This record gives sequence, C-alpha cells and structure tokens, in this order.
Amino acid sequence: MYLKLLIFIFIIFISSKLFSNSLDQDYCVGYLEEVYWSLDPIEEIETRDQIILFFNENFEGAKGLNYDLYYDSPSKQFLTNLNGVDISQYKKVNYPNFEILVLDAYINLFKGDGTNYCPAFWNDCSEESLNSFFQASEDFSQSWNGEENVMEFLEDHFVNHYCTMYLDTSINQKTFTSDLNILINQLTK
Repeated sequence: MYLKLLIFIFIIFISSKLFSNSLDQDYCVGYLEEVYWSLDPIEEIETRDQIILFFNENFEGAKGLNYDLYYDSPSKQFLTNLNGVDISQYKKVNYPNFEILVLDAYINLFKGDGTNYCPAFWNDCSEESLNSFFQASEDFSQSWNGEENVMEFLEDHFVNHYCTMYLDTSINQKTFTSDLNILINQLTK
C-alpha cells in the first residue's frame, strides 16, 4: 500500500517538474526573443561596443563569439560550407557575441527535437505554453526602458535573469549557421 502511494507521489512530482520545466522553457523563448529583437536593431557603434564588452565580461567564452556569415539572397539562407566558395558573391553579415548567444539559446529552446517550434511559431501549443511565452514578453516590457538605457537593463535585469542559464558560449559556427537557417526558413514561410 505504502509503496503504491510512494510511486504515485513520485510520478506526480516528476510530471509536474517536467511540465514546469517546459513552461520555463516557453517563458525563456519569449524572454530571449524580446531581448534579441531589442538589442539587434541598436546601430550606435559605441552602444554596440558596450553591449559586446558586457557579454565578454559576464559570460566566459563570449569573447570568441563573433561570426561573419555569408548570406545567399536567392535561397534566403546563410552558407554553411565556405570551402571553395567565392564569398564575394554573397552578402557578409556580422553577428557579434550578444546576438549569437541570445539567438543560439532562443533557437535551441524552441527547436526541441527539430519538429516542435512551440511557442516561437505557435505549432501545436498548449494554452499554458502560450501564456508562459506572453508572460515573458510582459515581464520584459516592465524592465526594458528603451535603447538609451540598454546597459542599465543588461546590468540590472538581464545578467541575473534565470533565462540566462540557457546561454552557452561553446557554440560551433557551422551548427549555429544551420540553426539560424532553420529560423530564417520558419520566419519566411
């Protein structure tokens, strides 16, 4: 009798933990999406340099993440293999450390097994997943005070945010480029 009760409690605990983890990931997809789309359009060179320095100082290994990627407009994809390719025929796009780190975490969270793009693209999403995703957008909006306060946001809200646990600095450029192509493909469907 006690064994059955113990097994039942264990199953309930594990399934609630998995469900909670899934909602945390859904939340972080929404949060990292907001962070990326707020940092990416910043064009002022001094501010971008400060953001790059912030990531170098706060995420070990971020200094090595600065990729020049080559975009093929007709295919709407970045080249994944540059061997023997005349790169002058393609548009060069630079991704600094903060874009790579945030995009990589964002893509890995929603990609899952390669077929589940919930909640980023709303494929087969539960109401709970979408609510978690949109809660992240709301939470982000409360801490973001605009481009002119980006460093304050990064230092006061982002660096210790629990979604930063998904940032990984051991990112392979070829894998990142392939994953970025998945994102582009989903966005251009």
